[in-house]
Amino acid sequence: MYRTTPFFHEADPERRTTFAPMLFSKVIGHAALKAKLIGNIREGRVAHAQLFMGPRGSGNLALALAYAQYLLCPDRDAADACGTCSSCLQMRKLEHPDVHLEFPIFFTEKVKVCEPYTPQWRQAVLAEPYLDIEQWRDQMESENKQLRMGVDIAQEIQRKLSLRSFMGGYKVMLIWLPELMDAAAANKMLKVLEEPEPNTVFLLVSVDAEQLLATILSRAQLVKVPALRPTELAEALRERFAELSDEEAMAIALRSEGDLLEGVDMANKNEAELFVFFRDWLRACFRREVVVTVEFGEAFQKMGREKQKSLMRYGLYLIRQCVLQWQGVPELVRVEGQEQEFVNNFSKLLNATNAEGIRREMEAAHYHVERNANPKILFSDLSFKLMGLLRAAA
Repeated sequence: MYRTTPFFHEADPERRTTFAPMLFSKVIGHAALKAKLIGNIREGRVAHAQLFMGPRGSGNLALALAYAQYLLCPDRDAADACGTCSSCLQMRKLEHPDVHLEFPIFFTEKVKVCEPYTPQWRQAVLAEPYLDIEQWRDQMESENKQLRMGVDIAQEIQRKLSLRSFMGGYKVMLIWLPELMDAAAANKMLKVLEEPEPNTVFLLVSVDAEQLLATILSRAQLVKVPALRPTELAEALRERFAELSDEEAMAIALRSEGDLLEGVDMANKNEAELFVFFRDWLRACFRREVVVTVEFGEAFQKMGREKQKSLMRYGLYLIRQCVLQWQGVPELVRVEGQEQEFVNNFSKLLNATNAEGIRREMEAAHYHVERNANPKILFSDLSFKLMGLLRAAA
C-alpha cells in the first residue's frame, strides 16, 4: 500500500497542520481562477456573498479558505497572502477570530449548533482540506445519522455576525455545504443575506447548489470551481504518494475524473485488486454462476464500508468507459492494459436495452452502500439484477 499524507486520525498535531493549504500557492491547480479571485480583492470588488460551487475533490473548500486568508492578510502581495503575519498564522490553525465556521452536524438532545464541534471540524479540515461529507460523517462517528443544519445554526450565524470585528477589518462567515440547511434555517439565512452587516463576507462552499433555495443562489456571486485537470491531479498524487510512478499517477488521475479524494482513495485501496474483483464478479454474473456470486457477496461484506464505496465508484467508472466504447467513441476512453482489454470485451455485451439499466443499478448500489445498507444482501441483489441485464436481448 502506498504511503500518503496522514488523515484526521493522525496523532501528531504538527503533521496535521502543516498540510492545510490556506495559501493560494498551496491549492492544487485552478491558476486562472486564483488570479481572478486575487484580482477582485486587490481591485476592491469583494462581493458580500460568494458561492464556491464545485464537485467533490475539486478544492472549493481549500479555495474559499485561501480567499479568506488573502482577504484578511494585511501584508498580502500581488500573488498571495504573506503567510507569516499574525492573521495568517491564525488562519493556519483555522483559529482566526474574524473567521466564523459553520457546517452540517447531527443533532442531539442537547447540541443543535456547530460551536461544540468546531475543534473537531478544524482538525478534519487541517488534515484534509478537500474534505467531503462522508469523511466528516466518519470523523463524527455518526454512522448513518443525517447531517444537517437547522434553525439553531442559523441563529448561531446571526449571533456571530452581531460581534464586532476583532481586528477591525472584514468578518468572514464560511458555511460549508449550505445545501444541507433545512427550510427554516435557509429562510432565516436569506434574511441575513438580504441585509448584510458592513464588511461582512459570506463564503458558501457547496457541491450541490441545486438543493439551495433559488433566492439564496440569486444573492450570492457564483465562483465556479471545475474538477482538477489530469496533469494537476497526477502531480498532487505524486506529492502525496512517493512510491507512485509518473505513469501510475497519471493513470489514476484519468480514472479519478478530476476528484482528488477519489484519486487518493484509488492509490490507498490498491486499484489492481479492485479491478480483478470487479472483472471476475461480472464474469460470474454473465455466466449466471449463482454460488460464485454469493461468495463474492460474502467477500464484499468483509471489505469494510470505505473499500465497498471505492469498488462501486471504480466499477461505475469502468462501466462508463465501456459505454463510450460501445457508442463508437473510443478516443474518449481513458483506460489501458488489462482495463482496456476488459472494456473491449465487456462493451460487446452492451445494447440499447441493458446499457442504461446496468448503469442505473450500479449507481443505486453505490447510493445504498453510502447509507449503510446490508452489504451482502445489497451485493447479492445487484448480482441477480445484472445476471438478467447482461443476457437481455437488444
